This record gives sequence, C-alpha cells and structure tokens, in this order.
Amino acid sequence: MWAVSGVTGVEQHIGDSQENLAVSVYASYFNLVSQSAMVSAYGVAIILVLSCWAVRWCSIPRVDDNIVSEVIFGVKDGDDSQLPPVFGHRGCALDAPENTLAAFKEAKKNNADGIEFDLTFTRDNVAVIFHDDTLERTTNGEGPIDNITFDELRRLDASCKHPLAERFPKERVPTLEEGVEECLRLGMRLIIDVKRYDSRAVEVVDKLFRERPELYRRALVASFYHNFVYSLRRRNPGIVTALTWQPGVLTYEDVNKTRPYHESFFAHMLYTMADWLLDKALHSGFLPYMTGASVVMISDNMMSNKYVNAWYNRGVYVITWTTNNLAAKDFYRQSLRVGVITDTMHPA
Repeated sequence: MWAVSGVTGVEQHIGDSQENLAVSVYASYFNLVSQSAMVSAYGVAIILVLSCWAVRWCSIPRVDDNIVSEVIFGVKDGDDSQLPPVFGHRGCALDAPENTLAAFKEAKKNNADGIEFDLTFTRDNVAVIFHDDTLERTTNGEGPIDNITFDELRRLDASCKHPLAERFPKERVPTLEEGVEECLRLGMRLIIDVKRYDSRAVEVVDKLFRERPELYRRALVASFYHNFVYSLRRRNPGIVTALTWQPGVLTYEDVNKTRPYHESFFAHMLYTMADWLLDKALHSGFLPYMTGASVVMISDNMMSNKYVNAWYNRGVYVITWTTNNLAAKDFYRQSLRVGVITDTMHPA
C-alpha cells in the first residue's frame, strides 16, 4: 500500500509540476505576445506620427487665393464678374505659327486673355520657347533642339511649315525673355509650360520671376512633372504653379491612348501601374498638398461638374486643355467656371 501510495504521490507531483510549467509557459508567452503587440502598436503609432510630421514638414503652402485668382482671372478671389480666361495654346497654334511672337500678337488681336507657351533649352543652355524635342515639325531645321546652339536655332524659319506661312513669313524661335516681354507688353497673362524636369528650368524661372516681380501676379508655371513643380516652389514659394495631367500620361503619347510609348509588354504594364499610382496621388490631393500647386491643368476629356467641383472643394483651381470647339469652350467657362486653353480663337 505504501509503495502504491508513494508512486501515486510522485505521479501527482509530476503532474502538478507539468501543469504549473504549462501555465507558466502560457503566461510567459501571453505576456510576450501582449508586450510585443504593445511594442508593435507603439512602433506603428510612432511611424505614423513621424510620417505625418515628415509629410507636413516637406509640404509647401499654397500661394494666397487672391493672388492665384489674379493670376488666372485678373480679379480677386470671389469676384465672379469675369468669365474664366481663354489662353492661346502655344499662342493659338492654328491661327499663327506656334510659339512665335507673331502668334502672341495674333492671339491678343483675337481677344485671348493669355498665352500658354513651352520652355526648353538649346545646346548652349539658352532658354527658348519651343514645344518639340526635334526641329522638323515646325521649322526648316533637323534633329534635336538641344543639339544646336542658339545662334544656329536663330537662323531657322519657325513659320515655314505653318498653313499661314505667307501671312507670317520668317518668324524666329524666341527666347524666354523675348516671349515674356511681348506678353507683358500686350497685357496678356502667361502660362509657362515646362515639359520635363530640368534643373536649368528651375534656375531660369526663379531668376525670371525675381527680376520681373509683376510675374507673380501675371504668370503661372505648369508641368506634368510634379518633382519640377516641387523643386521650383521649394526655391521660390511665391510662384503660382499648376500640375498638368491627362489619363495615361506616362504610358501613351496621345490623349486618346492610341500610341503607347513602349513596345515591350513588360514596360507597358510597368508604366500602366505608374500611371495608376500617379492618378491616385493626384486625385487624393496628395500631390497638390505636397507641392502647394494652386491649379490643375486637366485634359478636356475629364471635364464634368462632379470632377471640377471635387477640385474646387479642395481649394484647387482648374484649367482645361486643349479645347477648340466653341460650344465646349462656352460650357467650360460659363457652366463649369474653368479656364480654357485653345489652339484657335475662331469658331470651330
């Protein structure tokens, strides 16, 4: 009996020990998990706080709405006495040779409110007003524009390929300074369009505004490249800027999405994904918040009351491009209250 009783006591003791060990292990595990969860929660919270602080610290405040309204409309914010403006796309490229001083004068004569033109550089770093990467489409030159000097560019005819070349003979590619001077002389507002990120453009545009303070209330700088807009406003936060966008801008050459940039399926899918991310970053308000852009310039196939109101509710102005139909222009200006960029001031 004693032997049996002793064995039973030992077994009971062992069982109790195992149970206590299991409870102890479970308790330790639970405490570890709980502490880890708390640490993880604190870690996530810290990361979120730091991320929000970093975004806020890196973001650039927008220019005052009264100044933005004056740049776009020519009146103070809240003054609805004026219709939204019409800007001549490259100086109204259907009415005169694009991006020439003759086009700017013709646009003024035809009652455009402002001029949109493109900034690029020659091989010797002269800032000029020209749209394409190459010379063939609009001049009697050949090859990339950044392969020739300004003196060589100046000898080219910028009107010879235009249907109205006889009316506007031997126009030259103007410098940025010449184009700005002419627009100011004509009393026009300006949209300076920078086609790609270029540190030279940041420096040149910043210098231009500092030397001509009237541009702060007369000119808007726009680009598809949000990193350019950010760099420019980080350097000179007083400049009113616009983010330009169209669906598929990174994937397709054209608004109708018929000419993809890349033949490779992998590259095409990669840029399609990049376009999706860009779309979300823009329409969530993240890019306007970070860059402090006051305006979005959006292709006219996106225009609707709902779309425009979504931007206005964020305090962001809208300009649409490129609209040549007279009825569409009237609808955008009168009903949607957005500015219009057009190739022609004549009915179309």
